[in-house]
Amino acid sequence: MRRTALAILPAAFLLLTACGSGAFSNPFVQQINVTLSPSTLTLAPGANSRVQVTGVAEGTTTQLTGLNIKASDVPADLTVTPSTGAVTVAAASGAKEGTYSIPLDITTTGGKGQAVLAVTVATAAATPATVTFSPTEVALSPGQTLRVAALITRSGATVQGARIVSVTGALGVKLDANDPLGFEVSATGAQTLGSYVLQVTTTDSSNRTQVSNLSVTVEAKTQ
Repeated sequence: MRRTALAILPAAFLLLTACGSGAFSNPFVQQINVTLSPSTLTLAPGANSRVQVTGVAEGTTTQLTGLNIKASDVPADLTVTPSTGAVTVAAASGAKEGTYSIPLDITTTGGKGQAVLAVTVATAAATPATVTFSPTEVALSPGQTLRVAALITRSGATVQGARIVSVTGALGVKLDANDPLGFEVSATGAQTLGSYVLQVTTTDSSNRTQVSNLSVTVEAKTQ
């Protein structure tokens, strides 16, 4: 009996060793190296995009098929819909701007892997407004006041809710309380002759602010 026990022990030891080093190691589950295409997304609020998910068994070049994908810790403003080998990510119409990380667990028969998808929600930059002034060439003499009106358009259309916030520079300026797009510019009697630049700050109903320059020439009175 003693000899039998000694003969069985090495075989049992080899069997336990083959099962892995950890208490719950499973030698039959392969690690999957996961690739996301694209690995990062940029979405505008209300938009969606599809991400392809592929996997290769570690130590091989064989691409695996039938990948199952599960997303975890998905932010409230995003929706992740998995399908075989892909996920579709959608941003809610009111999604807050920012960058989010979404962990993905990928499994297939006899394999598992992980990946992290980075999703940035960003509002597309608005087309800059075009600000034109009337008169287009502003010239005045010392002691003179001139009224200026602004026209603000974007892509050829008048900007709704547009108004002048401030006008700054080395000349006298007075905003028109009755006209949000009008102001007066004046030169004192002792104003130095020359060219000046006024910074005209405008905004619109979407609180998009823009600064435009207005050139003003102070010249001597003509006789």
